[in-house]
Amino acid sequence: MSNRLFRLIAGGLAMVSLGICLAAPVVFFLDRISEGTYKMAFLLSSIAWFVLATARAMAGKDGPSGG
Repeated sequence: MSNRLFRLIAGGLAMVSLGICLAAPVVFFLDRISEGTYKMAFLLSSIAWFVLATARAMAGKDGPSGG
């Protein structure tokens, strides 16, 4: 898998997990999910966000270095 494709996939999945992090409190506030479900969704999506965003950042960029 190329570096660019990995960065694209990791970035997309990081954005999805960030969306879940932001949507979970709203859905809980609207009383659509229980407190336990809210906590689990927020925990897992937070972990996914940090892992995927870090992996994307560490993958580097394609192309020659500037130096």
